This record gives sequence, C-alpha cells and structure tokens, in this order.
Amino acid sequence: MARVISSFRRATRRWLKSKAGVAATEAALLAPIFVLSGLAVFDLGLAGTKRLELDQGLRAGAQVSMVNVTSESDILAATLAALGESTLGEVQEDGICAPNASCVDVSYACECSDGTANACDALCPSSGDIPSAFLTIVASRRHEGLLFPDMGLQTQITVQTR
Repeated sequence: MARVISSFRRATRRWLKSKAGVAATEAALLAPIFVLSGLAVFDLGLAGTKRLELDQGLRAGAQVSMVNVTSESDILAATLAALGESTLGEVQEDGICAPNASCVDVSYACECSDGTANACDALCPSSGDIPSAFLTIVASRRHEGLLFPDMGLQTQITVQTR
C-alpha cells in the first residue's frame, strides 16, 4: 500500500510541475475578453461613423443656406438628401429618433448686436440696425449597438447668415 501511495504522490508532483496545456488554458481564459474588446471597438467605430455622416449632412444644409436660400423646407430637403434620407424620421417615446431614420430640425433666429432676440423682418429697436440672422440645424439618429444599448447620436450646427 505504501508503494501505491508513493507512486500516487510522484504522479501528482509530476502533474503539478508539468507546463503542458498552460498556453491553451490562458488562451481559453483571455479569448472572450479579446473578442468582447474587439466588438466594443467595432461598435464604437460604427457609432462614430454615423456621427460623422450626421456632421456631413449638416454641413451640406449649412452650405445651401449660405447661397441665400432662406426656406427652411429647402434646407431641410438638402440636409436629408446629404444624409441619404428621403423622409424625415420621427422621435420615439424614448426620445431617440426612429431606427433607420434621421431626425432633422431647421430653425431661424434673429438677434440684435446687444444680444436681444428680434423679429427677422424688423430693425433692432435700440440701434435701428438690421438684426443678425442665425440658422440652426439639429440632426439626430439612433445607433443600435452590438454590445452597447441603443443610443441617440445628435449634432448641431449654427450659421450666421446675415
């Protein structure tokens, strides 16, 4: 019996000192972390790309406004065309634009040199000057993430047109 026990102890020591399978075990433990990290980077890259597309669309709308187009519907149409959209998306109950759509809002505001809001077709009461006109375009889009929950991407541009 002592011989069996000593043989068992020797086999156990050899097994504990053995390096066989260590690399496979480490790979099995670290592979899920690397895969999830890669998916997270890919997911954030997709969100960044969508955000850049929104920025490009807003710049296109701003450029249309700079060639003396003051119609909000024309600027909206140019922005949507630059975004590759034919119709305007709707904001859902969660406050984020509907999937596979872009939500765009175009607005004009005028203000006098002292910073007070004024009607765009009236002179400033304090100075008698023509007020400065500002066009603001806001666009948003839903990003349906692979790992991360759905998130709203939003960007805004303000252009002084006069």
